[in-house]
Amino acid sequence: MKPYIKMVIGAKITLQNMPSKGHVSLLRLQSFTVEKRHSLIKLSYGSLLILTAIVLVAINPIQLISDGLLVMKEGSFLYTMWEAPPYQVYSEIHLFNYTNVEEYISGAADKLKVQEVGPFRFLEIRTNENITVDEGRGVMTMKPKLALKFLRDQSVGDLENITIVAPNIALLALSTLAADKLPYWSNAGAYYSIKALGVNLFRNLTANEILWGYYDPLVSIANTLLPGWIDFSKLGILDRFYAERDDLVEVELGDASRKYSINSWNGSPGLLEQGFTDLNTSSQCNTIQGTYEGLMITPNHPTNKDIPVFRKQGCRIFPFSFHSESSAEYGFNVRRYELKDTAFNRSSPYVCKCKYNCLPDGFVDVSRCYYGFPIALSKAHLLDVDPAIQSHFEGMKPDPAKHSSFIHIEPTIGAPLAVRTTLQVNIAVRMSEGNPITKPLQDKVMPLMLLSLSCETPPPSIIKLLRLKFVIGPALLITFIVFLFAAGVATGIWGFYRIFKPKYKLLTQEFNRKTIEKKISMERRKSIERRRKSFERRKSSMLNVVENLGLVKVKEDLAKEAVSLLGMSDNDDLV
Repeated sequence: MKPYIKMVIGAKITLQNMPSKGHVSLLRLQSFTVEKRHSLIKLSYGSLLILTAIVLVAINPIQLISDGLLVMKEGSFLYTMWEAPPYQVYSEIHLFNYTNVEEYISGAADKLKVQEVGPFRFLEIRTNENITVDEGRGVMTMKPKLALKFLRDQSVGDLENITIVAPNIALLALSTLAADKLPYWSNAGAYYSIKALGVNLFRNLTANEILWGYYDPLVSIANTLLPGWIDFSKLGILDRFYAERDDLVEVELGDASRKYSINSWNGSPGLLEQGFTDLNTSSQCNTIQGTYEGLMITPNHPTNKDIPVFRKQGCRIFPFSFHSESSAEYGFNVRRYELKDTAFNRSSPYVCKCKYNCLPDGFVDVSRCYYGFPIALSKAHLLDVDPAIQSHFEGMKPDPAKHSSFIHIEPTIGAPLAVRTTLQVNIAVRMSEGNPITKPLQDKVMPLMLLSLSCETPPPSIIKLLRLKFVIGPALLITFIVFLFAAGVATGIWGFYRIFKPKYKLLTQEFNRKTIEKKISMERRKSIERRRKSFERRKSSMLNVVENLGLVKVKEDLAKEAVSLLGMSDNDDLV
């Protein structure tokens, strides 16, 4: 039987000389392995790359990373952000200076002239202490703390060096409160007491005294006689607004539709000062549950729903409605919400209905949050208030564009990017017949100051996170997925093609033996030729060596003969 020959031409390796037919199947398996294995490896690698690309599309690793950062647990990014918010929130104050008080009191002027003085800029430092996450209930509790730091270099001047002519808040507040609560004779007694103390309707005060407190005999007497009601010895606007409180706030985490919204404040889901009793009888004006404090908003908040923001200092809920959406500034979508035009109107569901001593339209009464003092909030420069009230003052310049209130929010996560809220603090004046000391200001709402809270620039850490999630991350992920898919398809197609068109051909018994013998003969001839040439080279080298050795021998014989001749000459001479 003729020998069975198999060999790989490309590699020039004989695989097997098999005289026995019993090993034909093994031979075929080995032949297949040698011939196909590189193609199968390429096909496997291609399939693996395609599978990896599909898995990346399915799991969305960017979403997994962002979800991990937004888990509320101690030490996480989100927990740290709530504990010490990185937002730089500024409180900007403008005080109203009354420039024609004497003329107005004397009757020489029929309008009060006011001049805006400021800004006095503060950094609002906010922390949330004792954060506790209850995973079982899906809630978080915390104790919010607020403090202000005066920024002299960003203000109009030192608080102690700027003097303002301002309404005497203590006198107007206590007189109005007495007019509302006490009978005629009690008001008459209060009138004579005030006259005896020499207290005036207006006072020259420094900006520091107006904001952080000034001593007034009426406040001192009230503090002495009624310490449970008036628990302070001096009266200042910011001093009362930012008075230290031991509040406890519960925030929703489990319900996705209300995530980051307030559940309760000091155990109550509503504002007791605004008449809240229970959720069954409450209204939007006094219900805190479902509102936001502004740090985070529920992700994917519907645009057809208002964002109700609660500020404890404002003692009310401020509704913001969707205005527009843009991606021009940061490369990802940002929604703009603006304070509703009707936020301070009586028709607004966020303004509680008034039963007595009602303020004109455009004002919100927050007296029950501040010791009963007739404090009223409005838009800046009496914007959108009753024209009759505006007519009492000269110098008011309402500007909707300048004094607008808005919030910018990234909707998918619910992170605020910018905020500005501008309010005007006023004091309402009412008079009793028994106490005519406030008669020149009767039924007026006196402007005290503008308070603007703003955060125009989001923290870099928030922007980096959002850009990674919405701009950089998706671009890199898509590029990587496309690369994996393209490389997988190309590698797989090449491997599949080589299965049917292998690079190395396996020769079988049916292959033409003459071709094999010719190939072997050529290789042998080449080998013989190489050996012949090598032999010729060695032969030539040996001849050269022999010739060289022969010359050396001749030279030695001649030398010996010369020496012999010289020896003979010397002997002859001696003889």
